[in-house]
Amino acid sequence: MVSREDLFKALWPNTFVGDHALTVQIREVRTVLTEGNGAHEFIETRHRRGYRFVPEPVTNLEPAHRSLFASAEPRQEPQPAGTPETRYARSGDVNIAYQVIGEAPMDIVFLMGWVSHLEYFWTEPHFAAFLRRLASFSRLILFDKRGTGLSDRVPTNQLPTLEERKDDLRAVMDAAGATAAVIVSVSEGGPMSALFAATYPEKTQALVMIGTYAKRIQDETYPWGPSAEQRAQFLELIRNQWGGPIGIDDRAPSLAADPAFRNW
Repeated sequence: MVSREDLFKALWPNTFVGDHALTVQIREVRTVLTEGNGAHEFIETRHRRGYRFVPEPVTNLEPAHRSLFASAEPRQEPQPAGTPETRYARSGDVNIAYQVIGEAPMDIVFLMGWVSHLEYFWTEPHFAAFLRRLASFSRLILFDKRGTGLSDRVPTNQLPTLEERKDDLRAVMDAAGATAAVIVSVSEGGPMSALFAATYPEKTQALVMIGTYAKRIQDETYPWGPSAEQRAQFLELIRNQWGGPIGIDDRAPSLAADPAFRNW
């Protein structure tokens, strides 16, 4: 029997890693050893103690080999593999597409801006790695807001309000069995997540907003927002060039010349 403490020291020396990391590694090893039927034929769990390799004989590592583990570079936290299944939650008359990945106790809901598509998230390696890193220490819940991605379309003359989208978030959390979560929101997701947190403080453990805003047009109280002229120019750019990588030089300069990223 190998204790959990010894495994942590061997795999992640001098690095703090949550308990979930080891659980994911053991699960991946079991998959390789064809334990997919749920029977732990090769690796036996000793509750609260560690794991035992069942087949005999087991050859002990000599001290010289153990030094290989001691000198190894710290490893990154393991990341859940594969694309999660897309499910649907009902919010009023609208179907909201969502995904869940990860198994840690903490729930994180990640909200994209006005461009969102659950399946295409996972086809770009950098973005997929970001999501898998979040899922390495949480149960990550993703969803497409109504009118975007895989969720139901809405009439262009009846665009959803913040209140309606806030209720979409509530419906997804209920469907995913999340009583409370850390809300991580990008761009347009920020105002909606702030409204959600103010409406449901008991459902909001923390609020993280990335590149978001309070208004889309500057005024005396919001001088750092875009001017009406700048906003009009951006909307005209969308009308004329939508389908291409609009704004990529400003938003992702380090990848702006990468053909695969531009195509994505």
